[in-house]
Amino acid sequence: MFLTYYLVSLSYCLLMSFRRWNRDVMSGGLGITPGLDTLGIVIMAPVLAPVDIFLTWMRIYKEAEEARRRGNKRKL
Repeated sequence: MFLTYYLVSLSYCLLMSFRRWNRDVMSGGLGITPGLDTLGIVIMAPVLAPVDIFLTWMRIYKEAEEARRRGNKRKL
């Protein structure tokens, strides 16, 4: 069970890391490689994935709450 959790969280973290790397570096940023980030992710993946998912959920909830408040102000 832990191995499955580790593999899922590792793949999620690597996917997010490579997406960020492609967005920042491939579009004309500095020519760094994600090697050191990948080594850190391999070790910290079981901790990083839940934290990232929780922070993403909080950001989405905050944006939805702000949209709801703006909608209520328009009705008044």
